Amino acid sequence: MAETTLQIIDTTHFLLLIGGGIVVILATFGVLAVIISLLNYEENPVKQRLYQLKGEGALGGAGFEKSTPFDDLYELLMKVAKPISQSLYAQNDKYKKQVKILLTEAGLQDTEDRVMAFLAQRAAVGLVTGMVLAVVGTILGVGNLLWMLFGAMSGFMVGSLLPQFRLKGAASKRKVEIRFKLADTLDLMVVCVEAGLGLDSTIQRVADETEKMAPEISYEFRRLNKELNAGLSRIEAFQNMGQRSGVDEVRSLCAMIVQSDKMGTSVADTLRVYADDLRTKRRQRAEELASKASIKMTFPLVLFIFPPLFIVLMGPVVINAVLQFMVQ
Repeated sequence: MAETTLQIIDTTHFLLLIGGGIVVILATFGVLAVIISLLNYEENPVKQRLYQLKGEGALGGAGFEKSTPFDDLYELLMKVAKPISQSLYAQNDKYKKQVKILLTEAGLQDTEDRVMAFLAQRAAVGLVTGMVLAVVGTILGVGNLLWMLFGAMSGFMVGSLLPQFRLKGAASKRKVEIRFKLADTLDLMVVCVEAGLGLDSTIQRVADETEKMAPEISYEFRRLNKELNAGLSRIEAFQNMGQRSGVDEVRSLCAMIVQSDKMGTSVADTLRVYADDLRTKRRQRAEELASKASIKMTFPLVLFIFPPLFIVLMGPVVINAVLQFMVQ
């Protein structure tokens, strides 16, 4: 019995030694790779231009990405994580469709390569987080193999969810920006239409004028104009715009413009009425948020303000009472 127990302990220590050695080697490799990337980094004009073209995309929309010293390390990590992501996430077509929708709503390209890059990013962040928590678990568990495995698995699960939450947050933030600035954009469209511009010219003009004020709406109108110039019908182009944005107000706007174009009614009157309706909804939404503010302030008041205030007010009284009791 003693020999069996000793053999189990030796096997556990042997596995722990192997796992700990792998974690230490990977951590050392990561630290050395970061140091080498920082020491060997040089500004490359060609690479900067490529990153600029990558950020602008085919529609000139998404901004400018500047290369950093960690790009080579990031590319290496993505290459390692790509096979893992293909085996974990790429087999689920339903999830890939959801990722594509989120990318579209966040204002990013929704191509197959971009979807696979996002899945690889999930696996890469999960690997880094799992490695870090494996080291932490080994330290906290004083060399226990179960702690290291638990840290690695929990770190990978939590880390792989971070890009998903970040993408959902970016999509939600973009929807809020579009919903908030849509009414002012429609006012500009009304002015352009009443000035004698056609609908296609109005779309291009609004896309140019709102590039700094509302870059999200400018991107959507610019992409709409590209689709119209590519030969798509107005109905199909506006329907695509409504589906891409993920905002109900934009879908309603596209449906109203298509209906007005079919019936031959005034587009300016349609836009003016809808802009007034959006402005009313925006004011009601602001009033709703203002009414919720008092309720949301209750929790920080009870948890963080009332206890210190109670201590400051009642502290001297309690101290005096204790001193009087000790004197007596």
